[in-house]
Amino acid sequence: MQEVRYDDIRVSYIMPGSVDTAFGGPTGKRGDWKVGAEDVAQGIVDLLGHPARTLASRIEIRPSKPPR
Repeated sequence: MQEVRYDDIRVSYIMPGSVDTAFGGPTGKRGDWKVGAEDVAQGIVDLLGHPARTLASRIEIRPSKPPR
C-alpha cells in the first residue's frame, strides 16, 4: 500500500468472518446468523465509493449475533 499510494493506487483488504456459502459442502444447517455474500459484496462497493482522498486500509465484517 505504501509503495503505490503516490501512483493513485489504493490498497484495501476485507476480512469477512463466518460467511454463509456452500464452500464447506452441504451441512443441512441454516446459516441465518452468518454474514451473507451480498454483505461482503456491499463492503466492496462501499470501498469503491470512498473519496480519493481517503483510504480504508482494512475492513472486518463479522456477524452481529453469532450463536452463543
